[in-house]
Amino acid sequence: MPRREFNLLLDWILFVAALMTFSTGLVLLLCFHMGHGALTISALGQSKLFWFNLHRLSAAVMTTGAVTHVGLHWRAFRGTLTNVVTRRRRRPINSELTMYTALFIAALTGFVAWLVLEGSSPLFGPAFIGRASSTRHPWIDTHHTASLLSFLLIVHHVGHRWRFMVRRARPGAVARKDAKREPK
Repeated sequence: MPRREFNLLLDWILFVAALMTFSTGLVLLLCFHMGHGALTISALGQSKLFWFNLHRLSAAVMTTGAVTHVGLHWRAFRGTLTNVVTRRRRRPINSELTMYTALFIAALTGFVAWLVLEGSSPLFGPAFIGRASSTRHPWIDTHHTASLLSFLLIVHHVGHRWRFMVRRARPGAVARKDAKREPK
């Protein structure tokens, strides 16, 4: 698969995975974390374990896709990072670097809460019912905060590229663009 087509496919996979990750994370936050939600066993007709697993698996796809996305755009990413570190830019804050930093923190704290700390529900169950321990709770709160920030920045990031993504997703769009670039 040509790089251009792979990049477009990856963009759409990331878009769908981000929507799934955010929506399931919102269900987990509002239905199972806040208030008396820790004692709830189901929400919206599905079990707590279902929501956990859908969130975890879509987050794993999103994290893998984001790492691949940065790898595909490494030169631009490195240039932006270099400009910010060496202070060549007038604005000290870059929304893309902030987005990737928040996404990294969200992924790290999420995976630590899932795979390292005690009290996480195993992938095949059972789902633990009850409040998070004093060790686990700050990790989950940091995960929620970083996730909400990264979601806002991802909306901004995709918003600037939306028309391009849609235009490129039309059947034959990549082939037409490549045909225009061929020397005659």
